[in-house]
Amino acid sequence: MRVWQVTTREELERCFAIRMAVFVDEQHVEAANEIDALDFAPPTRHVLAEVGGHDAGTARLLIDEAGHVHVGRVAVHSWARGTGVGRALMNAMHELALDVAGDDVRVELSAQESAMGFYASLGYGVVNRERYLDEGIWHQDMVLTLRRAEAQ
Repeated sequence: MRVWQVTTREELERCFAIRMAVFVDEQHVEAANEIDALDFAPPTRHVLAEVGGHDAGTARLLIDEAGHVHVGRVAVHSWARGTGVGRALMNAMHELALDVAGDDVRVELSAQESAMGFYASLGYGVVNRERYLDEGIWHQDMVLTLRRAEAQ
């Protein structure tokens, strides 16, 4: 498995293809809502994972003007689930968060309820029990505080 930060438009298009397959084709999110202006904002970072030479997953890191860090658009092809791709993507997100936001950073995410156990296994905690619909999928906000020594 190989995970790296996207640096070219071609790699970004590969990320988008994974997201379209997972979110639009599988989860029926509106295609028009999947790719947004934040994907192209200068502080945004994307990572891409390959397994056996095949694109397997992607994730996006957003940093706002106040330095808040948000992980989102975490998508793993169905054939690659359960293989460690998701964990590898999140580890890459954590390293990027520390690199861009400092040695002590609060990482936020909007977790699909079906993925909350996965995020909890990485140390994320639920912000509050308030659930909400996003693109017809139930979500809850989760958070993790990272310190340089704790990054995996």
